[in-house]
Amino acid sequence: MKLNDILTESQLDEFIPLTKQGRMIRRAEKAGAADLQATANKLLQQYAAHLGTQEKKVKTSDYNDLFDFLKRKNVDTSDIDTTPPINAKRLKTIFLAKSKQAMTPTQSSGQKTPSKEPKQPATKVSSAYMSTKNAALKLNSKEKRRLIAQLQKSVDNTARPKKQPTIVDKNFDKSQRLSQYGKVGK
Repeated sequence: MKLNDILTESQLDEFIPLTKQGRMIRRAEKAGAADLQATANKLLQQYAAHLGTQEKKVKTSDYNDLFDFLKRKNVDTSDIDTTPPINAKRLKTIFLAKSKQAMTPTQSSGQKTPSKEPKQPATKVSSAYMSTKNAALKLNSKEKRRLIAQLQKSVDNTARPKKQPTIVDKNFDKSQRLSQYGKVGK
């Protein structure tokens, strides 16, 4: 008996975990969840480093320290509940929620969230070298390989000009050294 015999076509469309596309979607969902978890862990690590500069420990920190850290990161702290005691598990929950909030570009009302990162002023490039270097760093690997190949061709042509072939008379004795006579013309 086949799945086609048991299920209708609309039920088969909903049952996509067995298909290649379903597996691809599942892997993408897992990757997204792992990325979210990694971001929350990174925030917890940065928070611990922030407390370390003040000679405090994560276990003995309070909400004022957390709010200070999040305000330095330009994160809205108005929706954090301060009633439960603060501990590592609570911190991880808060950082996970803030990471999720930062990763989702729209709110439930459909409006875009305001940018949390301060806009950096445009830095003035000091030289042609710096502007070329910055432009080269933005290239992908394939474009970088092409650029390197072109640069090598141009460096080979300019740095080592091609030698003109030495013209030797047809009647020249091949047993003698050419260098003894210098340039031999027609």
